Amino acid sequence: MTLRPIADTASAILGDHRRYPGCRVLVACTGCGWAKDYNPERVIDRLHALKSGGHRTVLTDVARRVSRRCPRCHGVGWRARFAWPASLDEREIRRLANLYRN
Repeated sequence: MTLRPIADTASAILGDHRRYPGCRVLVACTGCGWAKDYNPERVIDRLHALKSGGHRTVLTDVARRVSRRCPRCHGVGWRARFAWPASLDEREIRRLANLYRN
């Protein structure tokens, strides 16, 4: 799935995913750019289960917690940010925002 990164979200907290309806957490390798996306709520649940974070966890800390190696270049450096799926257009984003707000 192709994702469009949301600008200036590298220092955001996981709880901010509600500001960006339909977004995903994009974790990308700093070496080669290989990326995988995750549902923000599942990331929060996993951090709660590990007793190591939750809604207030900064995305840079999420990237630091990734311990596996990149499947393409075998590097260990990661970055995380919010991103929208390419199929999500502005109209759908507004619809989801209204749905969450109401």
